[in-house]
Amino acid sequence: MRDKSNDRHTFEQEFEALFRKNYDRLYYTACDWVEDAEVARDVVSDVFGELWVHYERLRNENLDAYLFRSVRNRCMNHLRHKVIEGKYQDYFLAMKVEAMDEDEAEREARLREIDRVMDSFTSQTRFIFEQCYFEGRKYKEVGDELNISVSAVHKHMNKAFAMLRAVFNKKKTD
Repeated sequence: MRDKSNDRHTFEQEFEALFRKNYDRLYYTACDWVEDAEVARDVVSDVFGELWVHYERLRNENLDAYLFRSVRNRCMNHLRHKVIEGKYQDYFLAMKVEAMDEDEAEREARLREIDRVMDSFTSQTRFIFEQCYFEGRKYKEVGDELNISVSAVHKHMNKAFAMLRAVFNKKKTD
């Protein structure tokens, strides 16, 4: 009968050696892709976390290649996500400009609708949205204040923009 605790200890030692060997290179690779130290740390941490979950199955594979490919893919996904986020922000800005061109009654109705949608946000999403969009604070600042990652702040902002966009796109088609 195999001693699973001994296997686990061996896996942990192997994994720690793999982590020490590759972390810096992966971090700098991620930084080069995303140009944001916090996001790079999140990417590398996520990759190692995912690897740990599947380590027993993957430990005999070429893990250096696996790690670099995983970091590259996560960085590319992050960059694609930023492009989409930029489109949401552009859309919301266009809505604001359009609102400025409306008459007062239309503007008030649109503002009430924005307030109604924002009332449906979770308290954390609303706080993040207000801080980043209305107060102009950086995602990192808000993330640090809430003790969450920049990626988590991005997710809340995207959720907020998606909800607003869904409501106002529906209004345009009505």
